[in-house]
Amino acid sequence: MVISMYKYLGILIGSLFILSLGQIGIAYSIPQTGYIGPTLQGTTMKPLPSNQEVCIFIMIPPKNMNLLYFIAQEVHNGQIHPLSKSQEISMFGNVEKEKEVVSFLKKEGFNVTFSSPFSVTAIGRTYLINQAFETSLFTYYYNGEEYYKPSTMPVIPKQLRGTLVSLTNFTDFSPQYISIPQTGGVLSPSQIPGTQFSAVMYTPQELQGAYNVTGPEGKNVTVVILDAYGDPEIRQDVAAFDRMFNLPPVNLTITPVGPYHPLLGLLTGWYEEVALDVEAVHSIAPYAKIDLVVASNAGPALYQAIDYIVSEDLGQVVDMSFGLPENLITATGFYYYYQGQPQINYPWVDYYFALGASEGISFFAASGDEGAYGGTPTYYGGVSFPSTSPFVTSVGGTSLFVNITSGELGMPGSNATYGYETAWSVEPQYEQPSVSTISSDGGYSTLFPAPWYQIPVIHSKVRTTPDVSADANPYTGMEIVVTGENTVIGGTSLAAQLWGGFAADVISYVGHPIGLFNPYLYEIYNNKTQYEMAFHPVTIGFNGEYEANSSYNLVTGIGSPNVGELEVIMKQLVNQPSLKISISTFQSGTKYPWYQYSTNFTVVASISLPNSSIITSGTFSAYVYTTQGFLMSIPLHFNGSYWVGEIHVSKGDPPNVWSLMVNGTIDGVKGVAFTDVDVGDGINVLTPEANIGISSPFTYQVCIYQPNGSPVKVNSSTSHFIQNGKDVFNVTLLPTSTPGLYQGEGEVIPPNPEGVYIVITNSSEFNVYSWEVVGGFIYGLVLMPVNDGAGSINPGENFTVLATSYDKLGLGFFTGNSTVYIYNMQGKLVYSKEMVPAPAVTQFFRYNLLSYDEANITLPSNFTQGFYKLIVSSEINTSVGMCLQNFTTGFYVGSNQGEGQAKVASEVYQGQNVTVYADITYANGTPITDGEFVATLIPEQSIYDSIIQEFNYGVPMQYNSTIHEWEAKIQVPSIYSREGLYSASGPAIVEISGTSALGNNLVINSSTFVMPYTFMKGNVTSPEEFTSIYSPSLSIDNTSAKVSSSVLNKIVVNHGTLVISSSQVRCVEAIDSNVTIEGSNVGNSYTAFLLRNSNLTLVNVDLHNVHYAFNISNSTVNEIGVSSYNITSISTLPTPTVTSISPINVTTNSTTITVKVSGENLKVVQLTVNGENVTHFTVQRSSSGLTLQIPFSNLPGGLYSYQLKVFDGLPYTLSFNVYNSYPQVEEAGLTHALSQAKSSIISLSTYLDIAYIIAIIGVILGLSSLLMSRRVRK
Repeated sequence: MVISMYKYLGILIGSLFILSLGQIGIAYSIPQTGYIGPTLQGTTMKPLPSNQEVCIFIMIPPKNMNLLYFIAQEVHNGQIHPLSKSQEISMFGNVEKEKEVVSFLKKEGFNVTFSSPFSVTAIGRTYLINQAFETSLFTYYYNGEEYYKPSTMPVIPKQLRGTLVSLTNFTDFSPQYISIPQTGGVLSPSQIPGTQFSAVMYTPQELQGAYNVTGPEGKNVTVVILDAYGDPEIRQDVAAFDRMFNLPPVNLTITPVGPYHPLLGLLTGWYEEVALDVEAVHSIAPYAKIDLVVASNAGPALYQAIDYIVSEDLGQVVDMSFGLPENLITATGFYYYYQGQPQINYPWVDYYFALGASEGISFFAASGDEGAYGGTPTYYGGVSFPSTSPFVTSVGGTSLFVNITSGELGMPGSNATYGYETAWSVEPQYEQPSVSTISSDGGYSTLFPAPWYQIPVIHSKVRTTPDVSADANPYTGMEIVVTGENTVIGGTSLAAQLWGGFAADVISYVGHPIGLFNPYLYEIYNNKTQYEMAFHPVTIGFNGEYEANSSYNLVTGIGSPNVGELEVIMKQLVNQPSLKISISTFQSGTKYPWYQYSTNFTVVASISLPNSSIITSGTFSAYVYTTQGFLMSIPLHFNGSYWVGEIHVSKGDPPNVWSLMVNGTIDGVKGVAFTDVDVGDGINVLTPEANIGISSPFTYQVCIYQPNGSPVKVNSSTSHFIQNGKDVFNVTLLPTSTPGLYQGEGEVIPPNPEGVYIVITNSSEFNVYSWEVVGGFIYGLVLMPVNDGAGSINPGENFTVLATSYDKLGLGFFTGNSTVYIYNMQGKLVYSKEMVPAPAVTQFFRYNLLSYDEANITLPSNFTQGFYKLIVSSEINTSVGMCLQNFTTGFYVGSNQGEGQAKVASEVYQGQNVTVYADITYANGTPITDGEFVATLIPEQSIYDSIIQEFNYGVPMQYNSTIHEWEAKIQVPSIYSREGLYSASGPAIVEISGTSALGNNLVINSSTFVMPYTFMKGNVTSPEEFTSIYSPSLSIDNTSAKVSSSVLNKIVVNHGTLVISSSQVRCVEAIDSNVTIEGSNVGNSYTAFLLRNSNLTLVNVDLHNVHYAFNISNSTVNEIGVSSYNITSISTLPTPTVTSISPINVTTNSTTITVKVSGENLKVVQLTVNGENVTHFTVQRSSSGLTLQIPFSNLPGGLYSYQLKVFDGLPYTLSFNVYNSYPQVEEAGLTHALSQAKSSIISLSTYLDIAYIIAIIGVILGLSSLLMSRRVRK
């Protein structure tokens, strides 16, 4: 597979200057017409439909790339004056060719969508392509991807001579984002029951706090994000993201390059990359302008997009979240050739990164997500381009742990500070072919020499990656919004975009563009004081081959930033005086920096003081480095205009990329500049097949061309198949009938070993490599004790290794033998175990693993803390011999398991948010304060499926430094909120699982009981009916509601209607409302009912255990069948009482009875006497109660019983009696006796029982009769 990123500077708007180059030779030669596309890859599928829309990309190279690069530097260094736009185009653009190309395409029926003197994009139907280029577009399948390309070599029309043409949508690059393994796959780790799951997620504010993002936050800076295909909902998603996390609205421009069909982003997976990239940059630099440049595919369109970015000077920062392992490039030269046609290669792309950096553009790229191996079977060349370019800052990944200072982890409104970081290390739970090293990619480049800024640090001959790092582990990922849904994504894509935001913040603080960050970053690293201020070293980690440590390392580089401090230090470094050096190379007849052996090329440097004064004297040299190390130094001399030196390319010098550095010191002021050139022939490996079968003949082909496009003619060449540093066998390549194409036959015959081979094809003038796998296929993964981001196993814990293998014919699933081998980092075998075929039964409650081998292992207690490699070696006995294949992964052994105690309420309600606490410590009792722990409430019926419950419903815990415990708010499941529950109530556990930052796994739990009620809290604003709910506080606002069979603590009704039945209620508050309670229990509160301007009806209600039954104002209570007990007071108002009656005994024919009643807010409802309504009476109200004036006249003597019904919100019936003795008194004439009797009656307390009053009256009447009888007798 070929990797190429075409990038060139078209129009240097306002940035180029006129220059007379004196003795420098300038050539304007045009390369041969080229077709850009895959060569022999892929299995033919079918013709592309004739009416399908396809895109054609045509690149028009600048006239002189060497001069363009030189002038761009001089502009940036302030050494020359700007060119006019017409001069820019005249010097570097090919306007006539652009017109010719556009005219041809339009004539052929194409729709030209983009045009410049440097590139043209057009859209047409398949049949138009077939006609114009005399070929047929077919669909092909290769490496899991379906794409289209010409089925025969296209014939390039004469009008396109001198251009490079692409007629394919083949994808070279892959996005570098990754998510936690999702459900759906047969062996998706998140679906394997019997193990636990843990992960955390971070918000923009938490990431800002962790990395100390302060200051201007990207103001006046544009960040260009380069992606493919697009996201159809990116604007809606970012708007939702901004609202969710209270970020300022994004300033987003979408710039398509080529046809814009963002729906293809959904089909290819790039939509998630686009959403992650934009939202991550916006999180860190919320005030930066973001220009999302969208290429129409992930191949040739990306090259054109990079050209456009630089040509139009779109921004100061460019973020790239894509890449390809170097060992898949398999080509050398500025171009490589196939059938005589030039095709863009990585040195071309590297040139444009250098060009952009020289103009002040800062490039950042993801280092890769598949560890040192880069998703290939070998770590040789496993590092990812473009991050390996020395003009790009390579960003690796970490696992970030934060300290929450306010709010809840992963929730809007929370804030955090930096806690701790480890490297994003191997996670063996991802099933992969041959190698599973999902982690931060990093290692040694096979393409680029060590740049000058790295040499004092890395002590390596080649470029190493990454340079820096940031959070990337998907288990400690960032929460984003994509296609309207919240999700958590990680990967070095995230880290690269975070660094894009960091860079925008730094540039905003510095006040001007910076260009390549790397020299300043390594200068900071070499200053211990500055480094400790500006960076967090990441000391623990493993990416499958390399370990992190306390210094620069191949997993996390120099570490992650403290942005606030980095801004201050970068401003000091960027603004410190330095020599300004512009450098390029030239050779007569050559327009780009690609030189043949046995020729000379000239190094040209323009060197000036900080004030732009040209330096004409001093000592300056050019130093040449290759992938073999330092090659030579060439003294430069001043020729009256520039510092120049001649370099001779000798046979035997290492081929491919050379790095040239010019530096010097004048009066204590230093300066340095560097560039890359390419040396030797261009060679392209045409890879045979995915795997070479044992004892199966195979063909190996290469194309070899000189830089001028002439095919190399040699008698033969040799491809060396090397394994473990040993040249095992060779394949001789002989010329074919096609010029420049060499071919050889090979066969791996035992005892030659199977496995991975590095294949090197070389001579004195070229060198290229590829890799090949001899043997079968194998897939594997490890079921970890806890499925988390640490990839750790502690002594005594159980884990399961799964692997499936087969030969090239797809045979061997049931005939192979597999063994697990575990090695420590010193390469010593410390454990082995034979695997057994998985039984044809359901395992882990769910899966039939037929065709897999498995090994269930308990990690021995003698394993010490550290990283280990795990290798599964599989043997399949075939008819042609033993077929061997290996699967490689790794894991970390923590010192011991964590210990802890979980705490949760003994009773909880469905849907309720419950706070869970955990005291988590190391084995020695020291608190664990950094890690990833998840709390999940799991009903008893789902305990067997715990990992699914944790994956879907687990809540990240945060450490509370005040109480020294971990805590999380979890929601109790209900049948509505958790799929698959047939009943949510009953016994349950709260399970806490996870690991410390140092790999100490923990699984603890606490029991609880889920009550048969659904938790409800909040406001009801539309008509609702609720059954079986529990509510600590519920408000019914301006609507109606019915609640039955529920438990209600406090319910407030405001301007509404509420009916409660068959429920338990503690208290009700009603305002301007109507409330009916039927067949329920009310009580166990201080006040049962608080009513304001409301009506309450109680029907068959049991009222009990309250201090006050009612607190009412201007309200009505109707009671039917209410029983009550243990009530201190019926109401907060005083109970109405008759305090006086006057007269209580009527002795005149006509009088007015005055009755006084104490109470508050009383109203008279009814007054009866002896059961008859009294209609004529008056009522006077006062603050202390009522005074009734009741007329009493011309009535028969005797006892009159009154009943007075009053109301203060509650109904009361008061009784009192009046005796009419007027007829008897008049008859007896006993005025004196009656007067005494009257006094006696009045003196009696109104609280005496009426029986006592009647008895007194009886005594008086008796005395009257006695006196009368005596009078008669006299």
